[in-house]
Amino acid sequence: MSKEIVLIILFMTVVTYGARVIPFILFRNISLGGFWKSFITLVPVALLAALVIPELIISPENSIRLLNPFLVAGICTFIFARRVSNLFYSILFGMIVFWGFDKII
Repeated sequence: MSKEIVLIILFMTVVTYGARVIPFILFRNISLGGFWKSFITLVPVALLAALVIPELIISPENSIRLLNPFLVAGICTFIFARRVSNLFYSILFGMIVFWGFDKII
């Protein structure tokens, strides 16, 4: 492995680790309340929705298709997960629904 690649990997490690650690170091003695606390707790949900929802609606051909296997499996898995509190069963159910519906259409 060349020296250049090792330096790139080390630099990427420092940048990635630094981006995660610096907020903890800067805000360790500050107590956030009210709006900021609720804002910070909702950021992961918003990011997950921004990543998942386009995949559920847009097909691989970049067209909106309502009978998309991702959308059908997502809706069925959401309903199943609301009834069953086991994460493993919900993931397994979603995979089975996706594979089954993908084979049907």
